[in-house]
Amino acid sequence: MKKRTQLNIEIENDLLKALKLLALSRNIKLNALCKEILYEKIKTYIPGEINKSLSDELDEIKKRISQLENSQ
Repeated sequence: MKKRTQLNIEIENDLLKALKLLALSRNIKLNALCKEILYEKIKTYIPGEINKSLSDELDEIKKRISQLENSQ
């Protein structure tokens, strides 16, 4: 069984209303929506889970810089 944890945050009323409406429209609980949003937000910051396209783009930039340095 997972250990239960809790995070209390203060948000503006308009944001809470928007989150509740979004949760209702997707037919999920508010806490499930908030967890989903948080997971998506931090996914790129977790080591080993870097978006492949971002990694490929970085490799391409490094390659171009190297070519520019070698052409001088």
